[in-house]
Amino acid sequence: MKILPKFAPALIAIPLLASCQAMTDTPTMPNSGEKFTARGNEPGWVLKIDTKTIDYQGDYGTTKIKVPAPIGRPSPNGMRYVTDRLTVNITNNPCTDDMSGNRFADTVSVVADGKEFKGCGGRGLPPESLNNTAWTIISIGQSPALKDTNTEVLFADGRVSGTAGCNRFNGAYSNARNVLTFGGIASTRMLCPETQMVQESSFLNLLSGPLTTRYSVEGYLILSGANGTSATLRQVL
Repeated sequence: MKILPKFAPALIAIPLLASCQAMTDTPTMPNSGEKFTARGNEPGWVLKIDTKTIDYQGDYGTTKIKVPAPIGRPSPNGMRYVTDRLTVNITNNPCTDDMSGNRFADTVSVVADGKEFKGCGGRGLPPESLNNTAWTIISIGQSPALKDTNTEVLFADGRVSGTAGCNRFNGAYSNARNVLTFGGIASTRMLCPETQMVQESSFLNLLSGPLTTRYSVEGYLILSGANGTSATLRQVL
């Protein structure tokens, strides 16, 4: 999400997204409680901006700077925030995290106490292709994935593999015009606690038919079946 300067409430507006992949060159002000988040690597840092503060944690959390949010200054294709200890430049250009491979709407640079760091921020963007991506299951239908249970879904070279909480599965897949079709899904037959088996069965049943794909504004992959079943996945690679 892009961020405007802190103006009077009457001037705050949030344009609706025409689609989760659509991009806008007009920065927007977060709702109350929302934050613009950016992060970078080597050394790891995290930046959060809301309507009141800029909170920066650098050097893997050992450096902490929190200052009142100044009025943002429009810059070429983005916004710029300047304080005594922090300068933040947000540019509305897609950015790929160099460790996770995840894509974000904005390229961000931070100058903290005279040292510059670069990274990505804003809303998550879908990958350019499912090939060579890895995901974890967030929810199946209305039920969140079980805690403390590893899940993964890997797409590579026309094959899908992973685990929905117990057994390993693999098979073929094709992806055309936002429709995923699976074939020959097989899995191991290990017994696990009943709750894990129910979760696994629900997910594998979902893969038995063609699925439409779409992405949320956070970049989550949403798989939807013709009978109303669905699953939400978060990219991890």
